[in-house]
Amino acid sequence: MIRGHAYEVNGVAFFKDNRRVVTVSNDTTLRIWDVQKGTLVRGPFEGHKDWVRSCAISPDDKRIASGGRDKRIIIWDVESKQMIFEPLVKHIGWVESVCFSPDGKRLASGSQDCTVVVWNTETSAVITTLEGHQGPVWSVAFSPDGLKLASGSSDCTIRVWQTVNAEILNLFEIHAHKNPVRSVVWLPDGQQFVSASYGTIKLWNPFTGGQNGSTCIGHRDWIRSLAVSSDSSFIAAASDDKTVQLWSTKTHRNIGHALEHVAGLLCVAISPNGKWLVSGDNQGRVWFWSLKNMLKQHEVERLKYEAIEQQKPPPYQPAVSTPVESISSYQNTLSTNRTQVSLLTANCGRSCSQ
Repeated sequence: MIRGHAYEVNGVAFFKDNRRVVTVSNDTTLRIWDVQKGTLVRGPFEGHKDWVRSCAISPDDKRIASGGRDKRIIIWDVESKQMIFEPLVKHIGWVESVCFSPDGKRLASGSQDCTVVVWNTETSAVITTLEGHQGPVWSVAFSPDGLKLASGSSDCTIRVWQTVNAEILNLFEIHAHKNPVRSVVWLPDGQQFVSASYGTIKLWNPFTGGQNGSTCIGHRDWIRSLAVSSDSSFIAAASDDKTVQLWSTKTHRNIGHALEHVAGLLCVAISPNGKWLVSGDNQGRVWFWSLKNMLKQHEVERLKYEAIEQQKPPPYQPAVSTPVESISSYQNTLSTNRTQVSLLTANCGRSCSQ
C-alpha cells in the first residue's frame, strides 16, 4: 500500500504488461505506478480543472482517457504526458465513466447529465449521444466484440445498446437492482455481463436481458467498482465496507477471504494475467495485492464444483415415439381390434344357431 494521491482514488486501470497501472484522483491528477515495486513511474498528468472521476487505457496501451467533475474528457499520450486533443466537451454534468472500444477507435462516456456519449478517438468528434436513462450514468462498458455497449444508472436500470448499420440503438432495458447501478463490466468471453449496486452483484445474459443464476450477496455496503479476470472465471468487487471480495462466475460464491482495507474503496482492477489486484480508497491510498494463494484455492474449488456437476444425473426426458413408431403402433392396435370383433361375431353366430 502507498499513499498515492492527496485525496480519493476514483479510478484504476491496468496496462497489458501486467506491471503498470494508472490511477486518477480528486487531486485532479493521473499517475502511473509499478505494481511490483509500488513506485511512481510516470506522472502526474495535469490538465483537469477539478476531480478526475474515471479512466481507461486504449487497447494499444498508448493512450489514456480520463473524465472528471469539470465535465471534460481528456485523451492523453502515455509517453509524453500531453493531451492528444483539446479536452472533449459535450456533457453538462460530471463525467463518471469512460471506456474504449476494443479496436480503440471509439470512446464511450457516461455522465451525471443522464446521457452516454460515443466519441471518435481519431478526430475527437461526437459520433452520437444516447438518451433514455432517467438518472446519472455511473458506468459504461463496451462488449468484447465492440458491437454492444452497456450503461448502468441511478435509475436502477441497465441499458444495452447495439450498433446496427452504423447507428447505435437501444437493444433493451433491464430493471436490474433495487438501488442505483454503480458498475457494469463484461466478461471477456462476451457471454455475460455483470452489474453491482448496494450489496449485490448480478450476472446477465446479453442476448435476452435475463439474469444468470443467483445474486452474489456478501458486501455490507455500496459496491463502487467491479473488475473481471481475463479468463472470465472470477470477479473482484470493491466496496464502501472497506473490502474487496472475489466471486466465482460459475458458482456465484466467494473465493477465499475478503481483502481488508482501512477505508472505503472506490475502484479495483485485475492484471491481465490474473496475478495482481489493485484497489484505491477514499483516503488517497493505492493498494497492491498478490492473488497467487487465493487463485490456488479458487482452482481447487472450481475442480470440486465441476466434479459435483459431472456426478449429477442427466435431467429426466420422457420417451417420445417417432411418427413411424406411432403409425406402426396404431396399425397393430387396429389389427388386433378387428380380430377381436371377428371372433366375437363368429361366437355370436354359433350361439344364435343353437
